[in-house]
Amino acid sequence: MKVTKENLSDIREDYEKAHRYIDEESKNDPPTEPFRSHYTARDLLNSALRKVKTLSEALDQDSEVATTVRCIHANILKDIGKITIFVEEPRGEVLLKEALELIEKDSGKEPTINVHIEILNQLGIMACNLSNFAESKQYLDQAKDIYCETKELDRQPLTMADLFGTKEEVEKGKGLKLLESNHTLTLYYLAQVFGFLDNLADSARYCHMTLRRQLEYNEFEHVDWALNAATLSQFYFPKNHLSQARHLLAASTFMLNRYETEVVEKITNPAERAEKEETLRYRMADVGRCWAKYGLHILCASKERLSADDEPNEHGEIAAPLTPVKKMDRFVGLDLAAYEGQVTDEFCLTFDDAKLVMLNSLSWLNKAKEYYTKETEASQYAKILQDIASLYKHLAFFEEDDGNQCKLFKRGADQLEEIVEILNATYYQTICREAWYELGLTYSNMLNVKLSQLDEMQAKDRPTPHALNKINHLSEKSIRNFKKFIESYKIELDTLELPETIDADEMQPILYAFFHIGRLYYRIITPDKRLKLQNTENSLFYYSRFVECCQDERMRPLFAQELGVCKEMISLLPLKVEKLKNEMAEG
Repeated sequence: MKVTKENLSDIREDYEKAHRYIDEESKNDPPTEPFRSHYTARDLLNSALRKVKTLSEALDQDSEVATTVRCIHANILKDIGKITIFVEEPRGEVLLKEALELIEKDSGKEPTINVHIEILNQLGIMACNLSNFAESKQYLDQAKDIYCETKELDRQPLTMADLFGTKEEVEKGKGLKLLESNHTLTLYYLAQVFGFLDNLADSARYCHMTLRRQLEYNEFEHVDWALNAATLSQFYFPKNHLSQARHLLAASTFMLNRYETEVVEKITNPAERAEKEETLRYRMADVGRCWAKYGLHILCASKERLSADDEPNEHGEIAAPLTPVKKMDRFVGLDLAAYEGQVTDEFCLTFDDAKLVMLNSLSWLNKAKEYYTKETEASQYAKILQDIASLYKHLAFFEEDDGNQCKLFKRGADQLEEIVEILNATYYQTICREAWYELGLTYSNMLNVKLSQLDEMQAKDRPTPHALNKINHLSEKSIRNFKKFIESYKIELDTLELPETIDADEMQPILYAFFHIGRLYYRIITPDKRLKLQNTENSLFYYSRFVECCQDERMRPLFAQELGVCKEMISLLPLKVEKLKNEMAEG
């Protein structure tokens, strides 16, 4: 039997009508019947399926025509399978595997290439969504291999429209375009699968390939593309691939600006335009926060690098300085110089270097605060304040002037104080805990600067009451915040007994808080012997509890240095307590 255009016209009509329901009519489905158009489309495809089966039975199964009809048959089965999965019914996988089996004998032939890849992609996506990641990777790898073989052998794949027409009616280039689109989807899901399999390097590589191909073939949604690029940057900068991370962030910002000019500004409907503008503000705030994280990493890594330069390792050798990785994979056709030029892709060596990075990150965070306000997005607003506080803390490391360093610590503390002031600690316990702990550390750092200044002052003159009051005030603020942090774990301050429910990750900062409070009580300066005795006893109490809690074998290795200090203080402080009691008795 010869297959003519007329033989296929009824099948084609059902097929195309079904896709109009899927692509167009489904947008108007009521919320009460969200799958109405998809059910109609499935009925039409089932009608086409019956016709194609009848047609197929009359053919020589080894003929070229039979191959074409099998490919049409497989395409229809695949689409029914996709709808079945979409409407959350069983048998979707069965239909896809039936479609796969139908064309496996024709594998490698030009009519089968695109449908073969599409079926494998759908099976890979389904397995991925069911968390069967190894199985998903197998399907997607097969799809990738078919693509690579097609390109290598210069085969000409076909579209469904080509299958319905004659050889003379094949639309040149359409099949190759569909092949590239299908391959982009393969790579996109391979990136997800590698991520789930904890192969983050390959996941990042495939993400970048996907983004590059979406640009090359002009197959992207501006906002999604920008967010994916910004998210990918967060993989690279912690590994000091600073140039690559900056390039991705620059591309992300560039794409959002394109979205504004190419999409938002062309919308005439006021309501629709307002909605798109809101999306732009929202996503620009998110990308801005990613820029800030990039800057924070540079400051933090620069600080660690400079601190480690002068410290020998266990073999007595000075470690080689870290250097940013310059290797990168650029996007073609994007002019990003203006965006990349706003911030360095090098580590900072001086205060001036660090200040430029800090101000760039601060600028992005201040813009993000315009969207994430404390009235509308309290938790996100608080996280932005945390990042701003971290910027001031890291910049303070590079400041050599004690007075200016304290001012930077104070600005960071102001951000954290705002967090605990605006948030309800019951509902936002985790963020408040982080803020209390960081406030305790910040005031303790300020205290260290003031004590250093006091030592210098005492070498020349008597310290002023103001200087002493400042030291005591900072000690008390630090103690107060560390205590709030401890109490948030339902720990009684008069016993410091740890609940059994606290795990190792939570114990570490709690024990650090004990250690700091022990030190802080000992730092308070007072001529009042009664207060001095009380502070010394408090110091002994916190140091003792720290040492007792470090008997936990999970904690002991984490506090080797602090344990030595505490044990020494525990042996000295009882003598001080006795001496003070004797002095008070004599007085």
